[in-house]
Amino acid sequence: MRRQQVERAVRAVLSYDFGESASTLFEVDRLINESHGDSEARSWLEEELAGILESSANLAAKQEACRRLWRIGTDATLDRVGLLLREDDPRVVAAACYAIGRRPSKRADELLRVALRNASEACRAPIEHLIEDRGRTP
Repeated sequence: MRRQQVERAVRAVLSYDFGESASTLFEVDRLINESHGDSEARSWLEEELAGILESSANLAAKQEACRRLWRIGTDATLDRVGLLLREDDPRVVAAACYAIGRRPSKRADELLRVALRNASEACRAPIEHLIEDRGRTP
């Protein structure tokens, strides 16, 4: 797998919107599957997906990036995912919580606690639910 191939596939997700063909998403999923056991390719994918979160991409593209980061995300991009926790749109906050959901790290726990203290009333629920769920995990 080449870096340019990853960049091209993930950049196509930038323009993804609800109701459109999911072929661009399937291509990224294919690359994720192929990157199993290839830490370099996996890190490229993670970096490119996290870049979508910092872009002016629409909600659909950011949600899809978060779905894929749920699968392959590490603490290396946690701060970038955490930026979404500061948003005023509860859908964006929920997407960030989804991406963080499987990361059993102290850094993720701290990020969630800080986000909860600073979240607007409308955005508190997904953060509270994730903190609660994480408290139940072994």
